[in-house]
Amino acid sequence: LYNLYSNVKNDSNFRSQLELIANCYKVSIDYLHTRYLWLVEMNINPNFCHLDENHTLIYKIFDAYNKMLNENNIEYYYTSGILAYLLAEKELERYHHDLDVFINMENLRKLEQICNSYGFSFERKIGDRGDGTKRVMLKMYYQDIIDIPITVFMYVREKDGSILQKDYFFNECQEELVEYIHNSPVISKLSFSETPKIHNNIRYYSITPEALFLCKTGNRPKDIYDCTVFKDIVDMEKLKKLTAAFKNNLPNNVVDAKVDEFSKFIFNDRGIKKELIKL
Repeated sequence: LYNLYSNVKNDSNFRSQLELIANCYKVSIDYLHTRYLWLVEMNINPNFCHLDENHTLIYKIFDAYNKMLNENNIEYYYTSGILAYLLAEKELERYHHDLDVFINMENLRKLEQICNSYGFSFERKIGDRGDGTKRVMLKMYYQDIIDIPITVFMYVREKDGSILQKDYFFNECQEELVEYIHNSPVISKLSFSETPKIHNNIRYYSITPEALFLCKTGNRPKDIYDCTVFKDIVDMEKLKKLTAAFKNNLPNNVVDAKVDEFSKFIFNDRGIKKELIKL
């Protein structure tokens, strides 16, 4: 279908070929046209990687990663990506190019030490923050599947029940800084679920449907579509409380990384410094 539309849609035999496909699958030509438009909007090109292959790889990485985290008592919560489909207990529909997960920074050193024995690598990468500064990103890869990385988002738990996300970066002068992203106790309770879910008989932890809904509120076609997938499991009352809590939340603040207890672990990598110099 994708190739038919992409390569021969202006051909004189296009209509007849389309009718053959429609008859074969017992669907209407209008359905095929709508399906093609959806593929384009979701940036799905079957010539790049078949959807079934992509989904098989995503699930393989997801299950292996959960097994590693659970067996080593590493605290984590999945976010974004395939979560919309997992929480709604629906099959994946579009391409997924990575996995996103929050990891408690108290467990990061252990994660880096044990990951190789489970087939994972642990790497520090330089990424753009959109304001001219460069963040230090933690990326993990499973075996030789380099096209589907795991992006690690970092946080610590505070004594009052709040959760503090941390974004480490270099400014224009290559000074080491960290942005603190505050989640009040109310936001933390409504956003990070302590009830495990199950996939292929392996437990996993995630943010709540309400937090995911807020994360995906935007103009990107894939986020708009994902929201339609899981909107029925969103508790509207909890969503209202979470939205109100964010309005009263502490603003983000940036501090010198030297005062942060984990800065040496994040920045102490020669490869990061070399990569930054090249930029």
